[in-house]
Amino acid sequence: MRFLFILICIAGVALASDIDISPNPGTPGAADADLTQLDYFDCDALGGSGRSVGVGFDGTNFWVTDAVSTGGPLKILIITGTSPHTQVTIVDQNGTSGWGLRDMCWDGTYMYASESTQVQYYDASYARAGTYTHSAVNPNRAQGYDGTYFYTGSFSESVYQVTWDGVSGSTASSTVWSTAVANGGLYGLAWDAGGNCMWASTASSGGMLYQIDAAGVLITSYDLNPESPTSGGCTMADYTVDVDQLWVLAQGTPDGVYCWETTVSLERDTWGSIKTVF
Repeated sequence: MRFLFILICIAGVALASDIDISPNPGTPGAADADLTQLDYFDCDALGGSGRSVGVGFDGTNFWVTDAVSTGGPLKILIITGTSPHTQVTIVDQNGTSGWGLRDMCWDGTYMYASESTQVQYYDASYARAGTYTHSAVNPNRAQGYDGTYFYTGSFSESVYQVTWDGVSGSTASSTVWSTAVANGGLYGLAWDAGGNCMWASTASSGGMLYQIDAAGVLITSYDLNPESPTSGGCTMADYTVDVDQLWVLAQGTPDGVYCWETTVSLERDTWGSIKTVF
């Protein structure tokens, strides 16, 4: 009876929370100093309601999903990709409910966003262009794309590689690609083309970020505490003209998106210095 009471209390806290958090406990990772923060923007200050959960990048602007804590149609915040970050516009998610869209990814034409057992996709004018079904997990939370395959997962260790025929309304198939997310809090996926690896953000209050190689094997993990103990989605996006970095949404007070340095580029003068050695 006491155990049942504890479960009811936990459920009540989860329902009342403005954080879409994993039911699995978090586990502390490596030292925060492993990654350097390069940039940040406050989602709430740019039109969010305190329930931002996913982020994607279309090559110019960030798209941030927002579940609207006060009710009404769920939103997507469109925010400039360069600092100082400003609001471009706010658009409706167009018919989603509950927490709505979670993580997002861009294929060069459409922005794909995970929701329940559906993946909705939107064109560059922010209009919903279609949908496909993926039912290996419910709800789909993470959403990644490597140029060939989509990837998804939810609050478990499994990351799924998804094969879709490109036809709106069809059902995609999938296989388990990786079980490297050890804390079971998977929320975001971002394919790093430069590093030939996948980044996986998690929402288990442990601040864990995982780096996974192209074969689905864990490379290493990082701790995003104290900035992002509970992460939402993540995406690769411009930080400088030639170098993408990892951007991770932090579910907190306020919700915000952090840019973490995951790629170090050699500047022109650095190359010159190296040449002088030889």
